[in-house]
Amino acid sequence: MQKTKVFYATARSKVWNYDYSLPAKLEELLQKIDLSRYISPKDKVAVKTHFGSHGAFRIVRPVFIRKIVNAVKAAGGKPFVTDTTRIESLDYLEVAAENGLTHLTCGAPVLIADGIKGMDATSVKVEGAKHIREISVANGILQADAMIVVSHFKGHLQAGFGGAIKNIGMGGVSPKTHDGKNNRGRLHSVDDKMPAWDKNKCTWCKRCEAICPTEAITIIGKDVYEIKDEACWRCGRCARICKEKALDMPITSERLNTHIIEASKAVMSTFQPKKVLFINFMIEMQPECDCMPMADVPVVNDQGIAISDDPVAVDQACIDIVSRATPLPDSLASDMGITEAGDTFGAVNKKETKLSLEIGEKMGLGTRTYELVTIKKKTSKSKPEEWE
Repeated sequence: MQKTKVFYATARSKVWNYDYSLPAKLEELLQKIDLSRYISPKDKVAVKTHFGSHGAFRIVRPVFIRKIVNAVKAAGGKPFVTDTTRIESLDYLEVAAENGLTHLTCGAPVLIADGIKGMDATSVKVEGAKHIREISVANGILQADAMIVVSHFKGHLQAGFGGAIKNIGMGGVSPKTHDGKNNRGRLHSVDDKMPAWDKNKCTWCKRCEAICPTEAITIIGKDVYEIKDEACWRCGRCARICKEKALDMPITSERLNTHIIEASKAVMSTFQPKKVLFINFMIEMQPECDCMPMADVPVVNDQGIAISDDPVAVDQACIDIVSRATPLPDSLASDMGITEAGDTFGAVNKKETKLSLEIGEKMGLGTRTYELVTIKKKTSKSKPEEWE
């Protein structure tokens, strides 16, 4: 199988010159990948990223988003910065602004891809699917001519890590179908089941009630515990936050990752070939995803930026790069006694990070075989040697 090119720039900047800075290296990466191969004049281009959460601030910074937006404009495209609903849509736009993502900072409109109620989506069939044979893709993504998937590479409690694949699989679909039925939550659960509650383990702490993005959980004293079926998104946050394991989302890692790959294929099928590009930012790599109401300190140092037109290849390259990094002290990694370089995300989340990559390759989403092309600086007229 032919190797896919993954262009990479390290986060290290050892020369006191802008050309060696990470923003400048991003400019060079975008030049190397040649956006004109993916974007035609007047294309409406979705710059798909994660807006973060109230308390989760380690997202891809506006300075980088704006560099991408400017490059899209230079290629003749019309960019907009977008994400799908994570909490109530209008509240989520407020979170985006709180985290620095606005039209003013990004240089392009910032909008919710699945509308003000998370239901503006179109059902798409998934070719060759085992479980998710049909899923609703957000219309703001489905109707775009091209897409640049901008992912904060980090850990994930269920999948082990979050990168390009998860950004399109989970992030490209709406929480609800156009007629109000559960959609994204089917990826987190088996047969669309809600979390199972065990009264004997419950301490009535109300952490699950507080973290629920749709207020589907109601707890009254130590007498009433209710999860409203029609409101529950099956996102599983309640189960993940429960230290007593009183809530359970019954799904294996293999099943979850298969669901994500199937949803990713649905999203990718709405674009013509070579119209989607993936940029992974290995910066401030916390152990959990950006959906949580907080952000722990990074478990490894910043490693840089990787870009490719293959989601499996770019995620595999990032896993390999991160696996060579020594875990940081005073982080979740060190709390767990993880001090040697290796699969740090997999170790801290107790998941196999290679699983989604293996399933993605097997199902034809991309290839794990890649050629890493490293750039060291932005090409310009300056003479960095004079600054060394």
